[in-house]
Amino acid sequence: MKRLVLILPALGLALSAANAQNLLSNGNFNDPALGDPPTSWTQWSWGNGWANHENNVGVSYDSTYYIVAGAGGDPGGGGGFYQTVQGTAGAEYQLDVLSGADAWWLPTGTMTIFFLDSGDAELGSATRNTVDPADYGGAYDVAHPWAPYSLTATAPAGTTQVKVEFAANWATGSIWFENASLTVVPEPSIAGLFLLGSALFLGYRTRR
Repeated sequence: MKRLVLILPALGLALSAANAQNLLSNGNFNDPALGDPPTSWTQWSWGNGWANHENNVGVSYDSTYYIVAGAGGDPGGGGGFYQTVQGTAGAEYQLDVLSGADAWWLPTGTMTIFFLDSGDAELGSATRNTVDPADYGGAYDVAHPWAPYSLTATAPAGTTQVKVEFAANWATGSIWFENASLTVVPEPSIAGLFLLGSALFLGYRTRR
């Protein structure tokens, strides 16, 4: 019985790991080691905004590359990076990223999941702020430390593609993003059936 108790958590962890495969390519932004943009990502900017691929001492989370989006304030601008992968209607997706910001005028970043059909038409989206001044207070010229952010959304009917974007619009400073991942959230019913079947099988073998 003790053996069964030890094996079941291990099976649960293995199942979670199998379902937690990162769908994004180059989610750590480390390829290439030098240059813009990072492989598999498309960068964009408008107005006085920027979107850069950097590795600066004193900023980098783990001494590797990260992406930066921001703008210089009036008269406005922004920038960001996006990547599109295959998607499945009805699946629940989770987007995770580390984000921080430099010490300027309350910069705010965004992380967004877009659901697209085969013709690239947008069917729905979900977004949330990163390094939001509402979380860190309203003090100007204070750097926002790296912190984890997460977003989940379910793909509507007709979804064949999922587009992930990290951006800053009308920002007044630079927002950093690092170690991005997009995963499919496993269905509890499937995980439960797997563990139940494993428990019954192991129990049967134990009794024999």
